[in-house]
Amino acid sequence: MNTIIRGVPRRTALSRLSLAIALGVAATPVLADTFSYDGYVRQELSWNMKNWEDTPDYDDSGKMSMSRSTLRLNMQWRPSDTFSLVAKLRGVREIETNFLTHLEKMGAYNHNAGDGRGDIMDLYNRNEIRELYADFAVGDRTWVRLGKQQIAWGETDFFAANDLVHGFDNTWRSFLEPANEELRKTNIMAKFNIDVPEYNGGIEMFIRPGLDAKRDIGGTEIDIYGGRWSSQPYAGVDFRNVDPYNYNHDEGDRHDITGGIRWSGLLGDTNYSLSYLKTYYNAPILNASDNLALIGRPDLPSGVKGGEKTRGVAGEVIYPIVDIFGLTASQYSAAADAVFSTEVAYIKDAPYNIAVDNPSIMTQLIAPGFDGWVKKDVVALMLRMDKNLAFTQSLLGTEKPMFFSVQLFDKWVQNYDEDDNLLYSVGWGGKVKEHSVLGTAIFDMSYANGRIRPNLVVGSDLSNGGGFAVPSVTFELSSKLRWKVEYDFFWDDGHYDTNTDGPLTDNTTLFGYLHNRDQLYTSLTYLF
Repeated sequence: MNTIIRGVPRRTALSRLSLAIALGVAATPVLADTFSYDGYVRQELSWNMKNWEDTPDYDDSGKMSMSRSTLRLNMQWRPSDTFSLVAKLRGVREIETNFLTHLEKMGAYNHNAGDGRGDIMDLYNRNEIRELYADFAVGDRTWVRLGKQQIAWGETDFFAANDLVHGFDNTWRSFLEPANEELRKTNIMAKFNIDVPEYNGGIEMFIRPGLDAKRDIGGTEIDIYGGRWSSQPYAGVDFRNVDPYNYNHDEGDRHDITGGIRWSGLLGDTNYSLSYLKTYYNAPILNASDNLALIGRPDLPSGVKGGEKTRGVAGEVIYPIVDIFGLTASQYSAAADAVFSTEVAYIKDAPYNIAVDNPSIMTQLIAPGFDGWVKKDVVALMLRMDKNLAFTQSLLGTEKPMFFSVQLFDKWVQNYDEDDNLLYSVGWGGKVKEHSVLGTAIFDMSYANGRIRPNLVVGSDLSNGGGFAVPSVTFELSSKLRWKVEYDFFWDDGHYDTNTDGPLTDNTTLFGYLHNRDQLYTSLTYLF
């Protein structure tokens, strides 16, 4: 803990000051009854289980990929029933493993580094105010929350349809972290909750005034830096050298005002919500440079964007703002003895990079996607069933019924035309289908009065092939100590083969990005 606190740089003095003030308040007898805190200290380790094909002359198998230490502190001062102050702080320090050093030497996190070497640990070491806000009541029906915070909308834990208020940081653990609040990028916002008991519901609305730091806006931040969660075959490649981020683009400026409104209610036995959200699209888009001569080309489909002055020689990464109209519903079924949930989002003008018949020189030599981008309306759908399976008590000896959850996701492109050649992601040639369907399932069991909890999460890309399986077991060593062991296994039906594939013949889709990226992961957490 002392190492983390001593390591806080000057730019995070606000975090240190908040911690000192909070501890001072806690030590004051007059305020002791109104102040509370909790948190954890966690050590996380992971190892590569396979040799990466895109790290030539280096055997990655068995190499430690992560040694991460985290201190989390949550504090609340509640002097009355109608007012509270909340601060949530997090400090992270990692050891630079030999594996990370090798990626750094290959070029990972090496943007405009004059000496040819970047500092990859700047990608992982963080000291941050995760949340800092005030809650207060206005009248009998309205609660207001002002400050840096996070808002979760939606009914799913995996591939979100409506939970797009914030972006997610997938650079240190990709999508495998079960606690979304640890990955979610928090923003400075004003949120209002208004109870409407006459109609068995309430209104939640927020406005984000555009005061956040650059890296806190936008959608999901993937590892384009060549680090440990870079996608195959781009280990050690920092794409910012040719297409850096632009957080001030007209399609999505960090100073733009965004927000949303949601009605949540109860209709009979059904919990439901209706929402509207203006936010940054969750997938990054490559906005191609005019150096690639995209403007005025008759072979490009109508509505193609790009071909303008950009921050990078080949383009820039942007997060366009979109409008999302959402609906969620959930209800218990006595006949099935299960809870059924659904989530639907209509995404207006979702952006997609494209491939064209006469591709730019960057697409021909480097990777697909440097030929501009288009907008398409998309319907995102989720269906889920949660059920307790009692037969596991006699079959597997569980102390209580196993929790089982199955989810089905679909992204349905409107006005779909195969000739549009939409790409799932810039950098790979896999073409978007009209329906992109994924399925996931969770099996959660308990033994020894909850002190041993095996868990299995599996998923499959039903449209393109490939999938993942994550078996784990969590041990409750004491009331405050938790130990988790997990294996992250991926398979694919197609991946970029550096020996035979070129940018124009590659058909890699979602799980091909994770080819040979299996991990063994463990964590030890002390709660306080």
